[in-house]
Amino acid sequence: MKEIVESYFQQRSLVNHQLASYNDCIPSTDGKLSRMEKIVRNIRIGTDEPIEDDDGGIIKLDVLDHEIVIRMKNIHLGRPTIREANGAEHPGTPLECRLRKLTYYSPVHLDFQIIRDDKPTPDVEERVHIGNLPIMVRSAQCNLHANHISHLCGDADRKLSPQTSTEDADRLTELLRRAGEDPLDPGGYFIINGTERVLISMEDLAPNRVTVEKNKKYAHETEVAKIFSQKDGVRKPLNIEKRRDGMLMVKIPSAGTTPIPVVLLMRSLGMENDKEIFTAIAGPAEAMKYTVANLNDVKDNEEYNVETSEEALQWLEKKFAAGQQKEYREARIQNLLDKELLPHLGSIPENREKKAIFLGRIVRQVLEMAITDMDPNDKDHYANKRVRLAGDLVEDLFRVSLQQLARDLKYQLERHHNRKRELRINACLRPDVLTQKIMHALATGNWVGGRSGVSQLLDRTTYLAALSHMRRVTSPLVRSQPHFEARDLHPTQWGRLCPNETPEGQNCGLVKNAAQMIDVSEEVNEHDVKELLGEAGVDSSPSGWASGFRVHVNGDIFGLHKNASKLVNQFKRRRRQGRIRSEVSIRFDGANRDIFINTDR
Repeated sequence: MKEIVESYFQQRSLVNHQLASYNDCIPSTDGKLSRMEKIVRNIRIGTDEPIEDDDGGIIKLDVLDHEIVIRMKNIHLGRPTIREANGAEHPGTPLECRLRKLTYYSPVHLDFQIIRDDKPTPDVEERVHIGNLPIMVRSAQCNLHANHISHLCGDADRKLSPQTSTEDADRLTELLRRAGEDPLDPGGYFIINGTERVLISMEDLAPNRVTVEKNKKYAHETEVAKIFSQKDGVRKPLNIEKRRDGMLMVKIPSAGTTPIPVVLLMRSLGMENDKEIFTAIAGPAEAMKYTVANLNDVKDNEEYNVETSEEALQWLEKKFAAGQQKEYREARIQNLLDKELLPHLGSIPENREKKAIFLGRIVRQVLEMAITDMDPNDKDHYANKRVRLAGDLVEDLFRVSLQQLARDLKYQLERHHNRKRELRINACLRPDVLTQKIMHALATGNWVGGRSGVSQLLDRTTYLAALSHMRRVTSPLVRSQPHFEARDLHPTQWGRLCPNETPEGQNCGLVKNAAQMIDVSEEVNEHDVKELLGEAGVDSSPSGWASGFRVHVNGDIFGLHKNASKLVNQFKRRRRQGRIRSEVSIRFDGANRDIFINTDR
């Protein structure tokens, strides 16, 4: 056993999960789109243009005489540098930043282009400095990384390969000592104003996954299905509840507190006839009477009186945009159905049929639970959880900071244009908008989304205390409530979380630590998996959704397949051959005719 553990840690450090997550987030040199580049390309300020792959981010200015659009892409992250008061720059080391109370960061640059009346200006403004990003010590961008430390120590003739031979390992140790660093320090933390800060991993419920539970709010129980639909950092919850009278109601939080009957919502998504709604819900024979009762209630009840898709849309307009102009009412409901309702299934009108099918599937789970008296889903099961590491937290912060920078740039450019000045991105962009937002979050621990205590002062009491602090996992639940189930040691935490190391008192069981030999998976590109599924005969645009087994990829319905067991066996065989990464999971639900594939991080 000792040999296995030793060989494992020759390849990776004890905080490998934090480093790998951060490296996956920042721009890399291997040509694949990094998470930061995707954030840049997804930016849309002042326009609702759909996101194309090679478009880049778009800022549209509100000016009268011209149509001016700014495009931005190609994010570039430099080496960590220290800038002196006289403007001189030199490579920064963690040691110098600690001693001089500086921040260990790298400059971030972007390429911009101004397009006036659909004519691109000939000169693209390349490498505009947009701000600084703190660098994690020992990450791929850090000056102490094996690829860069030779340059730092003025010994650039011999390239170091990370940890392959004992000779290279000894040389790396020697170079680290020359740079004033402890060779045994694993890195995985940031240096902000001279203090070492570590990002604590957060436990979160898995997005795009339906969980069914019993709601004991009043004297009686009702069955509720919940899903957090998440795409590109936008998170929209959705609840479907079966009331005591058998009515199935949907609550979309962003549309106010008014519940909408499920059948009416499925009608508004384009399901004209009753047969389509029946096949979408299906389920056990006893579920039929509930479906019929819901259909009849929406038809005959004075409050709804809806029979066609047109009437359903009019009812929604009356409910959510009463007294407004017709154009506004229509736009409000289109936005509700496309952007607010289950965004992970897509945000264009063509995805509405898929959304109606998905709603039917959620309803079936609620009805099955009500009829067969099944147990609710276990929220503490580790399959229903995701751990958000340093890379995910930095990604959230960068997304919000860049949006703020883009809005500020739009305002500054409009001012310049109104004063008849020449538009230069360099003159209008204020890099400290991005830098200050990121620094403030890392220095105080107050993160975007209202969470606090995300960034903490690294505990350097002992070497083990520091290691333990960088492998900590915390739960977002309120500390003052009992939450007995959440604090219990769950069997699925075996081999993933340490059963002993947890604080006493109110944090007991909510603050946990990773087990020794864990590795947290990074995202596998779902396009690769979808291509393989296409080869295996999955029909991604079928005519009817009831005539086969539905294949879900990360919660999104990808297509239909006629022979499920053959597909699952083929998929597992490819995974064993190494054509599909081992972290990709597949689950076959025969009773509901569903196949679930997850490739998320």
